[in-house]
Amino acid sequence: MNNSFQIPSAGIGVGFWEAGRGILTYHVVLEGGRLGNYQILTPSSWMASPRDPWGQPGPYEEAVLNTPILEEFARPEDFKGIDILRTIRSFDPCMPCTVHMHADERLIVRDATTCACGVE
Repeated sequence: MNNSFQIPSAGIGVGFWEAGRGILTYHVVLEGGRLGNYQILTPSSWMASPRDPWGQPGPYEEAVLNTPILEEFARPEDFKGIDILRTIRSFDPCMPCTVHMHADERLIVRDATTCACGVE
């Protein structure tokens, strides 16, 4: 039995896997017999997409558009955005990223992977 394998000098490949959260894709480019590019596109990347070319919001943005703000705060600078963060995190509890929210002229950055969504 011959198990030898020769790596092609050039090529493009893609793999698809249906995960619990959605479709996961792998993209590979071989150049000169070596890996030229390797990308993984996760389900979160699909769901967190920005507005499309026609101005339609992605699923995350659409979900937070009508999210009731139940958080109590005395001054605008005390706003933590916990209700919005919970909405975003509900899409993917394992999401390894940070959520950036714009509140008027202020940028609020919260780690979305902590139990309290970054609220101190």
